[in-house]
Amino acid sequence: MRFRFRDALVSLGPFTAALVAYKGLLDYALPEDWFSVSLLRYLFAGVCALCIGLLLRLFGPRVSPGPGAAPAAPPQLRTPSVSVRRVIDDSARSVLAEFRERRHRGVDLAGWSQYLNDHQVPPTAVGSSYGLRLVTALDIRDPRINRRQVVDSLLALQKPGGGWAASTQRNRGRPEITAWVLAAMFRAGLDAATKSDLVRLLESMLDPAEDPLGMDRTTVLTVAVSTLCEIAPASPKLGWLARRLLDGAHAEDADGRSVAYWSESLHSSGRSAAHTARAAIALHRAAGVLSDGAIFEDSACAGIGWLCASDLDLRTTDEQLRRPVDDGTVDALMVGHFTPAWVARALMLPGAQGGEEKLAEAVDETLKSYKDGTWRWHDDTKPIWMTYQGAVVARDYALRVTGWT
Repeated sequence: MRFRFRDALVSLGPFTAALVAYKGLLDYALPEDWFSVSLLRYLFAGVCALCIGLLLRLFGPRVSPGPGAAPAAPPQLRTPSVSVRRVIDDSARSVLAEFRERRHRGVDLAGWSQYLNDHQVPPTAVGSSYGLRLVTALDIRDPRINRRQVVDSLLALQKPGGGWAASTQRNRGRPEITAWVLAAMFRAGLDAATKSDLVRLLESMLDPAEDPLGMDRTTVLTVAVSTLCEIAPASPKLGWLARRLLDGAHAEDADGRSVAYWSESLHSSGRSAAHTARAAIALHRAAGVLSDGAIFEDSACAGIGWLCASDLDLRTTDEQLRRPVDDGTVDALMVGHFTPAWVARALMLPGAQGGEEKLAEAVDETLKSYKDGTWRWHDDTKPIWMTYQGAVVARDYALRVTGWT
C-alpha cells in the first residue's frame, strides 16, 4: 500500500505542480501591463506551467524509486586488483603443493605441516586438520589427496591417552586442539564409532577441574562450542559451555541499544575484536541447535552490534595459553588471531545488519596479508590456518557481493 501511494504521488505530482504554477503565475508573477494582449499572458503562463510539469515527470521517478528499484549496492572492496577466482585458485594450488607423505617415527603420515613452504617438517595434527578444512572449503578434488589417508594419519598422531596437542605443547591432548582436529576429521568422513569415542574424550577434557585455565579462556570455549554444535549437538556439555561463554560477555550501551564484547579471559574487562567475533560465531551456532537458542542468538547479535558500533583494532594478535604441568614448568601454546578475518566472518552471519562498511573494511584488511596463494603472518611466516581463514572470507564475501568478480 505504501508503494502504491508513493507511485500515485509520483504520477499526479507533475499535473498538480503544473496547475499550481499556472495559477501562481497568473495571480502573482505576471502583471497584466507586461502584455499587450491578455491572451499572450495566459499562453505564457501555460507554457511555463507545462515545462515545470514535464521536468517533474522526467526526474520524479529518479528521486522516488519504485518498489522494483534495485537496492543500494553494498560497499565495494577497496582492493580491486585481485579477483576472487584468482585468490581461490592460487590458494588451492598452494595447498596441493604442500601436501606430503612422510614416514616419521615408524608411522606413515600424509597431510600438511603448520607452516606452508616448511618442507622439512612432517605432517602435523594442526597442519593436517587445516589442510583438510581447506580441501573441503575449496572443494579440492585431486587424486593425490586421499582424505581417508589423512584422517588415518591424524588418528595416528594422537597423544598418549588420546586427543591432540600442538607441536609446542607437551605430550598430552588439549581441548582446543582436539576439538579443532575432530571437526576437520568429521567433515572428511570420520566413522561414527571413532567419532563417538573421541567426542567422549573431548567432553572429559572440558571440565574446570581438569583444565581450569582453558575453561576460563574465550578461545578454548568458542572452539569447543563450535565443534560440539557441528559433530555432537546432543552433547550434555554443549549447553553448559555455551552458557559459560555467554556469561563471559561484558554488556554496554551504544546509541541506545545494548551491545556486548569479550576478552581473552572470561573475567577480563579488555575489549577484543577477535574474541568478540569468535564468541558471536560460536553462540550463533549454539542458537541453531539448543532448545533455548533464543538467548544465545540475542547474545551473538549483541556481539555483532559491538563490532558494528566500535572503532575496531583489526591488527593480528597473539594469545598465549600457559598451563602448569607436574614438573613445575608450563605447557605453552601460542594462538594467532587473524582479527580482520574473524570480524569479517562474524559480520557475514545470517541476520547481521548494519555492518556493511565495517565488513568491507575487514575484508580489505584481510586481503592485505595475501600474496600468491598464501597469507602471511606479521613475522612473515605462512601459517596454513591463516590461508584457511583468508580463503574462506574471500569465498564467502564473493558470494555475498556479486559485484566482486
